[in-house]
Amino acid sequence: MEHARILIIEDEQITALSIKKMLENLGYLVSDILQSGEEALGKIEKLNPDLIIMDITLSGQIDGIEAATLINKNKKIPIVYLTANTDHEVIQRAKGASHYYGYLLKPVSGIDLDWTIHTALKRHQLERSV
Repeated sequence: MEHARILIIEDEQITALSIKKMLENLGYLVSDILQSGEEALGKIEKLNPDLIIMDITLSGQIDGIEAATLINKNKKIPIVYLTANTDHEVIQRAKGASHYYGYLLKPVSGIDLDWTIHTALKRHQLERSV
């Protein structure tokens, strides 16, 4: 699980850089930081991450939920949602829209980040072996 390549899709630069630093301190490799769903869709094949941390609310035409759904149509990459939004309706939409592997609320702590990523990668590994 260590050295997994993680793609951060987050349009708040300060948050993205904070998460990147936490991930690197935990031994993960950050393949890139992208700011929109459109950018992610255009670069996903080249980056080929092991896991994506996806903000639900992104700049651009599509939000993180829609981007996750489109990514999962072509590639089965575990996605962990990231948001400051605790609105029940948004959470339910995220649950129903794509095959997600976790949900982190901002501000993110290192221990929550590590635990969620470890669990998501382990679950994805188990699902692939079945």
